[in-house]
Amino acid sequence: MVLEELLGQPYGDIIQERILDLMGMIATEPIITNETRKRLAVGYEAFYDDRPLPRGRPLAPATWLEHAGGAGSIASTPADMASYLRMLMNQGQGPRGPILSEESFDLMSQRIIKAAEEGDGSFYGYGLGIRESDGHTYIGHGGGMIGYYSYILADMDDGLGVVVLMNGPGGRSDEEIANLALKLLRAALRDQELPPMPPTDPTKIENGAEYVGTYRACDKTLILVAEGERLILRYGDERIALERRGPDRFYVDHPDFALFLLRFGREKRGVVEAFHGPDWYTNDRYTGPTTFDHPQEWNDYPGHYRSHNPWLTNFRIVLRKGALALVEPSGEEEPLVPLGSGVFRVGEDDRSPERIRFDTVINGHALRANLSCGDCYRAFTP
Repeated sequence: MVLEELLGQPYGDIIQERILDLMGMIATEPIITNETRKRLAVGYEAFYDDRPLPRGRPLAPATWLEHAGGAGSIASTPADMASYLRMLMNQGQGPRGPILSEESFDLMSQRIIKAAEEGDGSFYGYGLGIRESDGHTYIGHGGGMIGYYSYILADMDDGLGVVVLMNGPGGRSDEEIANLALKLLRAALRDQELPPMPPTDPTKIENGAEYVGTYRACDKTLILVAEGERLILRYGDERIALERRGPDRFYVDHPDFALFLLRFGREKRGVVEAFHGPDWYTNDRYTGPTTFDHPQEWNDYPGHYRSHNPWLTNFRIVLRKGALALVEPSGEEEPLVPLGSGVFRVGEDDRSPERIRFDTVINGHALRANLSCGDCYRAFTP
C-alpha cells in the first residue's frame, strides 16, 4: 500500500517493472489471477482439513483464490527463483545491474531481532531470515499460498543456494528439504562424502524409553511401552506405533486419536504427563497439583470453530488444567492468555498481536469466536 501511494501504480506493476523485468524473470507473475491458474500446477492440501495429516493419506485439490497482496502473491518457476536468489547472494546485483542498493541489501540482511523460534543464531532483517551456523551465514525465507509451499535458502560463504517449490504438503517441510539440499551441495562442492539422508521412518524413536509408563485421566488409561526403537501405545487389544511429529509430540494412527496429537510434558524427573485435546493424563512421576480453578464462563468456550478464511478454516478450543488453548488442525497449540473484558491473547509471547474473543453464548456454548482473522462459528462436529 505504501508503494502504491508513493509510486501511483498497482502493486503488481511495481514488482513487474522494478524486479521481474530487470531480472529477466519472464516466467514469473507478480500477482495471482484466474489467468495465472492456466499455467499453475494444481495445489493440494489434506483431504481432512481439521486434523493432523497422516502419512500416505489422501490429499484434495486446494481452495483456489486470486491474490495480489504483499505476501504470497508470486507465481514462479525454479529457474526464475534461482535467478532471484542469485541476485540476493550477489547482494542486490542483477544480471543487468543493481536491483537493490547496497544500503537496502544491508537492511534486508541485518540482524535486527533474534528469532528464537528458528533456533540459536537466528535473526530477522527486513524481509529475510538470517542464521549463523558452523561459521557460515545463511539467508532465506519461506513462502506459499493455499496448496503451495516454497523456500529459498543461501549459504553466503560458499556461494550456494537452493530453491524449493512444492504443490502440496509432503513428508518433510520445504525448509527441511532446503537445508538437506544445501548440505548435499556443499559436500559435492568440496568433494566430500555426502551426508547421510535423514531418517524417513517417523516411528523410529530413539528416546522412546523416556515416555514409557501408565498414564491416567479419570476413567481413561494410556499404556506406553518401548519395543526396540518403537514407542507402542497399548490401546485395548491394539498395539499402535507412535509417529514423531516434533519434540514430545506424536501422531497416533487410530480413529480415536485422529483429531489431536499426543503431547507430553516434563518435570525434573522426566516425562510426567500427557495431553490429547482436552484430556490430561499423569503418570506415577507427576508431583504437581491435580486440581485447578478457572472462571466459570470459560466452560462456555471449548469446542470446534470454523470460518470462511482459507488460511485458517477451523480450530478447536480446549480447557485443560484450568487453562484454555487454541489447537490448530496441524496439532500445534497456543495458550490463551486472559487480558480482561473477555479478550485473550493467542500465545505466551507478549509480543503476539493475535486476539480472540468469545460471544453469543446460548445454553452454555459460545457460538462465535472473533479471532484476529475475523469471525469463526461453532461447528457441529467435535
